[in-house]
Amino acid sequence: MNWKDLAKYFIHGLVFSILFLILGVAWAFVFAFLVVVGFIIGLVIGFGLLFLIVGFLNSTITSFLWFEVKTSFLDLFLHGLLFFIVLSAVNGIIVTVPSLVFPGIATTLTTLVIVTFLNGFVGKRVAGWWEQEYSRGIPEAVEAEWKDKNL
Repeated sequence: MNWKDLAKYFIHGLVFSILFLILGVAWAFVFAFLVVVGFIIGLVIGFGLLFLIVGFLNSTITSFLWFEVKTSFLDLFLHGLLFFIVLSAVNGIIVTVPSLVFPGIATTLTTLVIVTFLNGFVGKRVAGWWEQEYSRGIPEAVEAEWKDKNL
C-alpha cells in the first residue's frame, strides 16, 4: 500500500460520507412519507430504497477511483445491503466505543478521520464482490490460425 492508495481510501470514504449525508436526508423524507402512506409496505420500500442508494453511491465512487462495478438492480440492492450492514458494524464500533469512553470534540474528530479511511477501505472491499469482469477478445490472427487447423 502506498500514499496514493491511502489518499484514494480517504477520498472514497469522504465522498461516500458527504453524498450519503445529502441523499440520506432526502431519503428520510421519502421514507417518512412511505411509512405514513403505506405502513409496512412503505417501510419495506423505504429500506429497499436506502439499500439501492447505498449500493449506487458506492458503485459509482468505486468506478471512479478503483474499478468498474456491476450495476444491475439486484446487484445494487445486494451491494447496498451488505455495505450498509458492514458500515453499521464498523462505524458502531469505531465511533461509538471511543466516544463513550472519552467523550469530547477531540475524540469525535479523531474517530471521524479514522472512520473515513475505514469507510473507503470497506467500500472498495465490498464493491470487489461486484467487480465487472471483462472477457478479453481473441486476436484475429489466433482465430485465423485456429480455423486453418480446424480447432
